Amino acid sequence: MEENTEKRMSRKQREAKLREQIIFEAAEKLFLTKGYENTTMDEIAAISEFSKGTLYNYFNSKDELYLAIGVKAYELIVDYTKRFIKNEKPGIKQLMAIGYAYYDFSKDFPAYTTIFHDIAVKIPDISSKPKKELTNIEQKYLYLSNAYRDVFLQVMNDAVKVRAIRSDKSPTMIGYILSTITSGLIRDIMQSKPVISRFGLKVDEIINFVFEILAEGLKPRESENYGDE
Repeated sequence: MEENTEKRMSRKQREAKLREQIIFEAAEKLFLTKGYENTTMDEIAAISEFSKGTLYNYFNSKDELYLAIGVKAYELIVDYTKRFIKNEKPGIKQLMAIGYAYYDFSKDFPAYTTIFHDIAVKIPDISSKPKKELTNIEQKYLYLSNAYRDVFLQVMNDAVKVRAIRSDKSPTMIGYILSTITSGLIRDIMQSKPVISRFGLKVDEIINFVFEILAEGLKPRESENYGDE
């Protein structure tokens, strides 16, 4: 589909798309090596070999460039998650598959593991902006953020329907806790690998054990009398 779209583009459109991609890649390189705060539009212009004015023809601000990287990261994590859950039936195993998808994503794209958290901290007002004031990139970021949340909630609700998880807690709260624990654990692991190695621990075993604890905590209480998954 994308290839056919490119064939229909005029030469001028293809050149514009190429310039946008070059700017994006320059920004991504700098953001992921120097960090958001330590990267400037002047540096992005220098690396991309375009004028600063050209950058603003494609991206309104440094924030928007950072969001563009978030869009790419969300596209990846949504794809990973859908692939991981499709082979599991509704229930605890499918819920844990979301966590394993995030873990695999973090191994394949370690530089992206903190970007969702960073964007929430550094650019916190996106979700509160009126829809008509959102830029195209902001809209796409929010759309993908909601798409990821919706996949999570759908898996959660499906697990509730088949009575595979406890019903005394709301799916929203369970989803928030699972997401927070998983993302926090993986961020900590990424930052603490030398310490983990020094203690003779293995990352895969840590992940498996934490997910095992979470799975046990999600099982229906005896009073619910649901039976096993």
